[in-house]
Amino acid sequence: MLLWKLAFRNLFVHRLKTAVTGLIIVFGTTLAIVGNAVVDAISGGMQKSLTNSITGDLQIYAGDAPEKIAVLGGFDGNMPDIGHLNDFRKVKDALTAKVPNVRDVIPMGISQAFFNPGNILDLKLAELRKTFYENPRPVERLQTQKEHLVEIVRDIERSRRENAELLGSIYGGEELFKTAPADIERALSPAFWANFDAHFEERVEFLANRMAPLIFDDNQLFLSYIGTVPELFRDSFSQFEIAKGEMIPEGARGFLFSDYIYENQVKHRVARRLDQIKKQIDKEKRTIKDTKELQDRVAANVAQAAEVYNQLDPARGRELAPKLRDFLKSEKTTIAELVQEFLATTDENFASHYEFFYAEIAPHILLYKVKVGDVFPLTAFTKSGYSSSTNVKVYGTYRFKSFESSPLASSFNILDMVSFRTLFGFMTEARRQETADIDREMGAADVGRDDIESLFGGGATVVQEARGEAKALRSLGQEKFGRIDAVRRDADTKYSREEMENGVFMNAAVLLKDSARLDSTLDEIRKVSTDDGLGIQATGWREAAGGVGQLTVIVRGVLYLFVIVIFGVATFIIMNSMLMATLERAREIGTMRAIGAQRSFLMGLFLRETFVLSFLFGLVGTLIGVGIVLAVGAQGIPSMGDVTTFFFSGDRLYLSVNPLHILIVFGCMTLVAVVSTQYPAWRAMRISPLEAMQQSE
Repeated sequence: MLLWKLAFRNLFVHRLKTAVTGLIIVFGTTLAIVGNAVVDAISGGMQKSLTNSITGDLQIYAGDAPEKIAVLGGFDGNMPDIGHLNDFRKVKDALTAKVPNVRDVIPMGISQAFFNPGNILDLKLAELRKTFYENPRPVERLQTQKEHLVEIVRDIERSRRENAELLGSIYGGEELFKTAPADIERALSPAFWANFDAHFEERVEFLANRMAPLIFDDNQLFLSYIGTVPELFRDSFSQFEIAKGEMIPEGARGFLFSDYIYENQVKHRVARRLDQIKKQIDKEKRTIKDTKELQDRVAANVAQAAEVYNQLDPARGRELAPKLRDFLKSEKTTIAELVQEFLATTDENFASHYEFFYAEIAPHILLYKVKVGDVFPLTAFTKSGYSSSTNVKVYGTYRFKSFESSPLASSFNILDMVSFRTLFGFMTEARRQETADIDREMGAADVGRDDIESLFGGGATVVQEARGEAKALRSLGQEKFGRIDAVRRDADTKYSREEMENGVFMNAAVLLKDSARLDSTLDEIRKVSTDDGLGIQATGWREAAGGVGQLTVIVRGVLYLFVIVIFGVATFIIMNSMLMATLERAREIGTMRAIGAQRSFLMGLFLRETFVLSFLFGLVGTLIGVGIVLAVGAQGIPSMGDVTTFFFSGDRLYLSVNPLHILIVFGCMTLVAVVSTQYPAWRAMRISPLEAMQQSE
C-alpha cells in the first residue's frame, strides 16, 4: 500500500511531466480506438457490398488456374486468367451435400463484349429503308425522312469546316477524309435526291459508307458482364432489385444492364451530362459559376448540340423552334441555334431548362442507344481468338439497394449462362448440333488422316494444315451464318434450369449460412474437392475481390503504422520524462537506499507510477474514443461520393464500439508505459547513497 501512495504522490509532485506524458497516452489511445472503429466499419461495409452483390461469401474456381481470381480486377485493372471448370452441377451438388454451411452456389463467368449501335445517320438510314419497303409506301413520311437526312449531311459539312484543323491532324491521311468535300457536295446536290427512289439502294449505301463514317463519335459500347443463371442470381443476393423493365424470365436468354452503366454510358451524352450537373447541384451543393467541372459539362453540351437537333425530324424541329424561342425569349430562328442557346445553362436557369428538356425534347430523340425491350447483337472474342456473336434481348436494368450509385458495385451487366458460354467459345450440346448443321449446309465433312495422306501424299505437316483449313472453314461458316446461336436460336428460345446450370463455368459465388465460419468452411470445401476430385480451389470474399478487396487491409495497415509511430513517440517521451524525474529525485532515491530500500522496492515504485499514469490517462483516452465513436456512430459519416458509397455500403458509415479492440488498445498502451519505465528504473537502482549525498552537497 505504501508503494501505491508513493506512486500517486510522485505523479502529483511532477505535474508538468505527468500532464505531457498523459496527453500523449490520451491521444494515442483515442486515435487507436476511433481509427479501429472506422476501419472496422469500412471493412464491414465493403464485406456487405461485395458479398451481397457479386463475390458471395467466397468464390470457387479452377484448382489449376494460371492466376488468382480477382472478380473486380487486379490493381492494374485487368481480369486474370482463371481457367474454367466443365461441370457446374457436379460441383454444386457436392458442396451443398457435403459442406453443411453452404447455402447456395451461383455459377459465374466474367468477360467483356462490344456493340456498335451506329450513329444518328446509321439509325436514320435504317428507318428510311424500313419506310421505303412498306406496302403501301408512305410517301409523305418518306419525304420527311429524306429532308432529315439532308439536314444531317449539312451538319456534317458544318462540323467538318469548323473543326477542319483538328480533324485534319487526326484523320488527314485517310482516304475517306480526303474525298469528303467531293462526297458531301454530291450528297447535297439536287441531282442526288431528284432520282433517289430510282437508285434507292445505291444512294443509301453511299450515305452509309461515305457520309456516316464522317460523324466522329464514341458510339461503340464496351460492356463487362457476368454470365450466370439470372433468377438464381436475383434470389441469392439480397440487395438485388430491378430498376427499369423486368427480370429476365426463368429459362430465357437475356441481358440486364446495370442501371448505373445504362444511365452513364448507354444514355444520350447530352442528357447524361444534364443529369450529372443536376446531381452535383442538388446533392453536392455545387454551382456552375464556381465549379470548373460543371462549366466543362455545360460547354461540352453546347459543343455537341448537334447530337440533339440532328435527332429531331424536320416536323418536330419546326414545332419545337417557336416553343424554344418563347421559352428562351430569344431572337434566333434556326433549331440549331436555339438548341445551342438552350444548352448554355447557368445556375439561375438550369432547373427550368432541365425540366423543359425532359418534357419537350427527350421524348423525340434517341435517349438510350439500346432501349429496354430491344434485341441487340453482342460480340466478343473467345479464348481461342476468334469473334463470336449472339443476339440477346434487353429485359431491363438492375441495381443493388443502398449503393445503387456506386460504380464499383455496378460495374457488371448480367447475361444468361447459355449466351455467356456461346460468346466465350465454350462448346455446349446445342452448339455441337448447330455446328454440325452448318458443316452439312456447307458440305464440310470430317476427313481421316489416311484420306488426307492419300490425297496429298504428305505426312503430319499436311494433316496439321488440313486441320487448320477445316477450322478456318468452320469459322467462315460461323461468319456466313451470323455466328452460332445468333441465327439458329433467336432471343426468345427457352432453356430449362438444368440447361442453364449444366456445363462449363469459370467461377462461382458461394453463399454461407453463417459467414462467421468462413475459414472453417474454406477448409471443408478444399477437403471435399480433394476427396471428390472436383479440381476446385476456394478463396474468401476479400481475396476474391482483388485489389478492391485488399483496400481495407491497406487502410488498416496504414492506421496501425500511424498508431505504432504514436506509441513509439509516447514510449520515448515517457522514458525521457521518467529519466529526468529519476535524476531530479536522486537525493530521494539515495536516501531510500541508505535506510535500506532494496532495488526491487525501487523497481516496484517506478512500475506502479507508470501503471497509474497509463491506467488513468489510458482510461481517459478510452472514454474519449468511445464517446467519439458513439456520437459519430449515432449520426453516421456521410459518404463523399459514389465510390465511398460502396465502401460504406450506403449513404452513411455507422461506427460501433468493439470491446475487444478497447481491451487490446488499453493493454498495448499499458505495455508501452511499462516498457518505457525499464531504463529509468534501471538507472534509479544504480544510484548509491554516496552519489545521492554528493549531489545534494
